[in-house]
Amino acid sequence: MSKQASFRRDRFSKSESAPGQFQLGMTPSEFAKRLNGVNCQRINQELARRDWLYRDAPGSWRVHSWAMGRYLTERHHNIERSTGLVVVRCTPVLLEKGAAVIYRLYLANGLPMKQSWNGEFTQNEALQGAA
Repeated sequence: MSKQASFRRDRFSKSESAPGQFQLGMTPSEFAKRLNGVNCQRINQELARRDWLYRDAPGSWRVHSWAMGRYLTERHHNIERSTGLVVVRCTPVLLEKGAAVIYRLYLANGLPMKQSWNGEFTQNEALQGAA
């Protein structure tokens, strides 16, 4: 990593933190959208690689038991089919400790980043200019 990128990371970590970007009830993808340069479409795959999530059905993610209540929880939705069958879908929901871990991974370049990412760790122009 370049010295300039390290300086940007230090400046960003002092100016803005994960709790300022985290809100209760957010999914990992919603949180990743607030972090400049993170590929939010691949965040669930990254969490699955780290054994936080697993695929339950096509397009459906579930939280591993060890991460449940520690980093993530689940929101359950009942979907009624035309046949009368009710299907339960689960959505992973980020907890504050999980957001802090994802934020640390972000600052350490441990998340999947967009190819067009410019190396800046914030989207806020006012924070980038302040130091």
